[in-house]
Amino acid sequence: MTFIGVLLTASLAAFATGTSTFPFVLPCSSVSGTPCTCPPGTNYAESLTAVIIGATAGNVGSVTNNFFNPEWAGLTIWTVQGPNNFPGLSTRSVNFTTSIGEYTFTERLSFRFVFPDGSFEQRYEQRGLIPYRSGNGSFAGSWTTLKGDRIFANQTLVRFSNYACQTGHPIDFAQFHEVALTNATNIITTRGLVWGVNTVPVSAQLF
Repeated sequence: MTFIGVLLTASLAAFATGTSTFPFVLPCSSVSGTPCTCPPGTNYAESLTAVIIGATAGNVGSVTNNFFNPEWAGLTIWTVQGPNNFPGLSTRSVNFTTSIGEYTFTERLSFRFVFPDGSFEQRYEQRGLIPYRSGNGSFAGSWTTLKGDRIFANQTLVRFSNYACQTGHPIDFAQFHEVALTNATNIITTRGLVWGVNTVPVSAQLF
């Protein structure tokens, strides 16, 4: 098994068994940890996608760690509110294609930090419940972490982790995040910033 495969397996095991420090299960939120409880009529899902990009963490972050510029991930922003990259105040609205149609999601940045070595972490959450147009379900919440860790000078481990509450599972988060990280790798490569080894994204997803 490759290094990234071992790391993904270990990370998902920790993710799936829960990171909550409470002795009871909380309603899903940005601070609930996992496992958590989804609202009635919705289903819990979690997803983890990882890739190694052969560039410095700072160069990876320059492409991926900008909340108001998610075009690298295949998203188009419709509106923004507040200052960029400011937890609690930065809000964006983006269109997202799901298996039940295209919906506009409003997301708020809840955490962002850049470490001295260029490693970074960004967390954001869906704002507000979005009813399905069919009237038989909703997108009740989604909580995403994007993290880039400097492993070596020109090897950065990038991970998307996400948990969500939705009726059924109309969003394939693993597929979306694999495409996003492939795009990021291609952009960084095209800019001539890759001096290490790139890998393809790998995912593990639980419904």
